[in-house]
Amino acid sequence: MRVLVGMPSKDSRGGPIYCEPPFVAALRAAGIEVDEETYVYGSDVPFIRRVLRVVEAARRLRRRLLGARYDVVHLNTSFDEKCVLRDLFTLALLRSSGVPVHLKMHGSAAAFLKTKKTFWRYLQKRIFAMAADIGVLSSEELEMFLAAGCPLQKLSHAVYSVAGEAFTKDAHFAAHHNIRTNTPILLFSARFIPAKGLLDVIDACGELKRSGRDFFLFCLGDGLQRAEAEEKVAELQLSEQVLFTGYITETETTAFHSNCDIFVFPTFHDEGFPLVLLKSLAAGSPVVTTRIRAAADIFTEPENCLWVEPRSPHQLAEKISQLIDDPASRKAMSENNRRLAEKFTPLAVAEQYIRLYRSLSPM
Repeated sequence: MRVLVGMPSKDSRGGPIYCEPPFVAALRAAGIEVDEETYVYGSDVPFIRRVLRVVEAARRLRRRLLGARYDVVHLNTSFDEKCVLRDLFTLALLRSSGVPVHLKMHGSAAAFLKTKKTFWRYLQKRIFAMAADIGVLSSEELEMFLAAGCPLQKLSHAVYSVAGEAFTKDAHFAAHHNIRTNTPILLFSARFIPAKGLLDVIDACGELKRSGRDFFLFCLGDGLQRAEAEEKVAELQLSEQVLFTGYITETETTAFHSNCDIFVFPTFHDEGFPLVLLKSLAAGSPVVTTRIRAAADIFTEPENCLWVEPRSPHQLAEKISQLIDDPASRKAMSENNRRLAEKFTPLAVAEQYIRLYRSLSPM
């Protein structure tokens, strides 16, 4: 079997550039012949330049299909206005090859899937008609695609992969960051936008401090809300308990996931399956998060996480306190999460996709 994979460029940010390369390597290890071609993903370049990049990427994919025999094309994408326009052009250009195209979603906009605008609904239906298969990340997303008119037989379950062997404890991590021994380390990692819940985490930490609990919080990432978050840290007198690292690469976040005691992620964003949650599983981190999309399908309470309602700093503080005060529960949750992460190793994910490719290929 030969597969052509559209990969994000190496300078892109976000989950796909982190989780797709080990997945492709696992496909090759399993005997699948894989060719890679850059596919425009997560680009923040000006509009005209983006259009030119989309056109050129689609043409490169088409030249590949004309020059060799492939069984499946696998494109990493999302489902919103920009991505639908890009994918529609690409699918139309590739259609004459007769090679089935699988669209692997790395998230989708709920408002876009529910749009009543005739123009966008028409374009969505064209995507549904031309794609051989669309991989979605959660049962909620599946229902939204069905409601938008996508046939059930064209929907599959998309899965990310993460290599658990990369997550190892560092006995000197706390000392390196001047954190007292046995101080519980909390971790938040995301773009600093309101829907990710960063300000709720900081408010919850204010309650933890007022209750006399010892803790240290790392905030990984950057974004529009950083200045406001830093002001709130100063207002709540948390400067000695909270550190903002700024943007770091996905690879660099591994050390923080490996050495935190609780991962805190009270998101109310239109999430697919946030990679940070998958990394927390692989690292064996206890988790406090919201019941959002794929998390609701994969996690159970109290085995893998404690659920918290969105926009509820007080409840968030209670759940964090519950884990801080119960080391036995943290240990059990950590062991459960490492076991659950075995379903998301590159090899396990590759085996699932090979079955999908075989069901799509006319060979």
